[in-house]
Amino acid sequence: MLLKILARTEQNFLSGKDSLECNSVPLMLSSLQITLINSAVFFGHYVIIAGALNLQFGNAGIPNMSSNISVAIGAYTVSSVVLRVSMWVAGRAGLVFKPDWVYDNPYNVNLMTDYFRNEALLSISLVLFSIAMALILGSFMGYIIGKLSGRLRATRLMMLTLIISEAAKLIAANNEFIAGGTIGSFVPNFFAWYEGEQMVILAMVILLVGLSCYYVMHIMLNSPYGRLMRGMRDNEMTLASTGKDIGRLRSEVMMFGSGLMSVAGVLLAFYYSFVQYNMYSRVDYTFWPWLMITIGGLGSNPGGYVGTLFSVSLIKALTLSKQSLGPLLIGTRWIKIITYFEDIILGGLLLVFMVFKPRGLVPEKNLVIRDVNYIDIILGKDPPRKKRTPFSP
Repeated sequence: MLLKILARTEQNFLSGKDSLECNSVPLMLSSLQITLINSAVFFGHYVIIAGALNLQFGNAGIPNMSSNISVAIGAYTVSSVVLRVSMWVAGRAGLVFKPDWVYDNPYNVNLMTDYFRNEALLSISLVLFSIAMALILGSFMGYIIGKLSGRLRATRLMMLTLIISEAAKLIAANNEFIAGGTIGSFVPNFFAWYEGEQMVILAMVILLVGLSCYYVMHIMLNSPYGRLMRGMRDNEMTLASTGKDIGRLRSEVMMFGSGLMSVAGVLLAFYYSFVQYNMYSRVDYTFWPWLMITIGGLGSNPGGYVGTLFSVSLIKALTLSKQSLGPLLIGTRWIKIITYFEDIILGGLLLVFMVFKPRGLVPEKNLVIRDVNYIDIILGKDPPRKKRTPFSP
C-alpha cells in the first residue's frame, strides 16, 4: 500500500526541489494518504518498542516500566550528539552559525537543512551514525538499569524503573545541552535531498527499520540465547544451578532491548524534526507498549506484531473519532470525556485481556528443537542411531 502511495504521490510532483527554491510546488497529499502514512510511522516505531519490551518481560521476565526513557535516549542522541556533529561538519564546509545553543537553534537548523539538500551521501551517513550512537547509548542505559535492579524482582523492580523514568525526565528538562531544556530543540531534516514528499520517504525508512528490528528479534528469540532467556523467566534458581550468571544475563537482555528502543527514538526525532522531553510520556511509550504485548501475547514475537497492529489501528481510530466528535461536543459536559478517551480505552482493554484472554491473541508456542523426538524421550526410548559410513568420525 505504501509503495502505491509513493508512486501516486511521485506522479503529482513537478521537477523542482522545493517551493522556496523554485516555482514548482508539489501537490498536497489527500487525507487518506496522510492517515495511511501516519499509521505506517506509528506501526514502524511501535513494533520496535513492543517487540523489545516483549523480549525483556515476555521472554526474560524483566518487568521494564522505563521504556519511554529508552525511546527518549534515542531522540536525545539526535538532539545533543548528532546535531553537534552535523554543525561541526557543516561548519567545516563554510557555514557560520549563531552562538546561542537554545535560542538560535531554529536558525542554525534551517542552515543545516539547506546544506543537506545537496549532500545526500553525507545525510545518509549521519542517519546511520545516529542509529549506531543510539544503539550504544541506549544499551549503556539498559546496562545501568540492569545493574541498579540487582536482585530486585516483580513489584520492586517495576517501582525502581518508574523512579528511573521520572528522574531521567527531570534531568533532561533541566539541562539545555540535552534537548534544549523545557523549550526543546529542532533537528535538521536529513532527508532534505529527497525531492518528493518528505512524509513518504520518512514513513518508508521508519517502516523498513522497524520490520528489520522485528526480524532481528525473531532470530534472536529462536536461537539458543532465546531459550536461555526463557529458562531465566521460568526458573532462575535452576538456571543458576547450571552455572549461568543470572545478573549478567539480565543486564544483557536490558542492554539489547533498550538499545532497540533507542532506535525508535531516533526515528521519531527524524519524523517530527523536534525533540522535547515531554514528547516521550509514560502513557505513550510505556503503557501503550504494555497493552500491545498483552493483547498480542506475552512471550510471542508474532503476538507482539499482531498486538502492535491492533493497537495502532485503535489509536488512529480514536484520533479520527476525537477530531470528528470534538467540535460537536464543545460547550457540553461530554467534552471532558473526549480528553481522557484514550486513557479510558487503554485501561479498559488491559483489564479485559488480563481477565478473559490472559495469553493474548497469539499465545506463546511451546519451544521445539528440530530433530528431537520428544515422545521417545518421554517414553524412555533410545534415540535411533545413525548408520556409520567409512567417512563418518
